[in-house]
Amino acid sequence: MFYSWAVRTRAWEALVFGLGDAVAVSQDLTTALCGGFNCLYFLLYALRQSEALRRRIGAAALALVNGGALVESLYLLALYLSLHLGWRSQAELLAPGPWLLARALPFLGTAFVALLILRSLNHRANTKE
Repeated sequence: MFYSWAVRTRAWEALVFGLGDAVAVSQDLTTALCGGFNCLYFLLYALRQSEALRRRIGAAALALVNGGALVESLYLLALYLSLHLGWRSQAELLAPGPWLLARALPFLGTAFVALLILRSLNHRANTKE
């Protein structure tokens, strides 16, 4: 009886891990798809000459943030799969170069948005005086 319980537990665990893998991969792929779609939309918005400059700058910042989400989610998906499946490429994915490249766009995007916020706060403080 103990043996059959252990076998059922292993089968149940395999089902849970398989479902977890599917959810993890789906989440990264969906994030990449949404990030790419949003990046393209905001990039095209930023390139419109008919829009105000402030809106175009904001759209460029959002394009960077979403482009970062795209790149980062694809990188993390590759890392997850390489670690989970035991591929040899996992050492290369953990090296500083690929890690820094995958994190560059999110950093630039969030830094750009932070600079826009600081500029706006400074502008508001100067107009109150």
